[in-house]
Amino acid sequence: MKICKVLFLSLFIFIFTTGFNYRRVDYREGMYKNVCKDLKNNVLVYFIFIDSKETSPWTEFDIRSTIDSVHAATKWIGEQARQSGIQLNIITDYYIGKEFTTVRKNLLNGNVYKTVTTPNFKKGFKELNTWADNIAKKVGSEVQLVDKDGIPEVQNPRNKERLIAHLRDEKQVESVALLFLVNNYYKEDISVVVNQFDTKDVEFAVVSYKYPSVIAQNVLGLFGAADLYKSLNRHDDKKINMAAAFFPDDIMQDVYAKDINKLEIGELTKYLIGWSSKLDPKYEPLLIDKMANF
Repeated sequence: MKICKVLFLSLFIFIFTTGFNYRRVDYREGMYKNVCKDLKNNVLVYFIFIDSKETSPWTEFDIRSTIDSVHAATKWIGEQARQSGIQLNIITDYYIGKEFTTVRKNLLNGNVYKTVTTPNFKKGFKELNTWADNIAKKVGSEVQLVDKDGIPEVQNPRNKERLIAHLRDEKQVESVALLFLVNNYYKEDISVVVNQFDTKDVEFAVVSYKYPSVIAQNVLGLFGAADLYKSLNRHDDKKINMAAAFFPDDIMQDVYAKDINKLEIGELTKYLIGWSSKLDPKYEPLLIDKMANF
């Protein structure tokens, strides 16, 4: 039975305790920042299929069914936006080679979890950024990237940034949610959102599973949504219990293998992704937690 928890890091993190220390995290620091600011107007969700040594190979069936899942996820987000009176048009696109060939790029330490945590988070996330840059370079070599990037507040553009700049220009959108999809459907691993709290590099997500709920969760995470269950960014048991009581069916709970049509976007998540300008004070304690940093 899979026990995977799939946003940011996962419950696996908590068996890796040696050397832990924590720093305060304020989820508002991820709002209106970088390429994925608020989830409104025209947004591109762009995904790339990645094969690596320890993941299951992408078959044509897997690719087609995952494309269906992405469409189900974005359709659900669009419906949630309409119900909230938000103008949102999500465009989806993806990179695939001839005859459904994927990009092959091994993760340094085999899978997403080991790569992020070995030897520590600081070096692990640096390695994941390098891995993503190398993939973007390969994709960019085939989509003929332009020189102008148009990405504000980012210096020394890197390969992910140039790819996103090209996609923004080509699709005429402000926001690009960049997803790297690895095929871990029959394996235990994690999904993770990277660079959501700063502007030193563009944000992206590595997604291990093709459930629409997991895909939607990671897209929202790129736009500032905070996890509500125990994870790298959510350690306080009191706040976890509070989130479960306030928002039991929120998309930012642990949604592994859950039916997306039985989930919702709660008031805290709406606030963090820019769908509401005010937050009820009773939810404000959930804006602060502590982040593992070692």
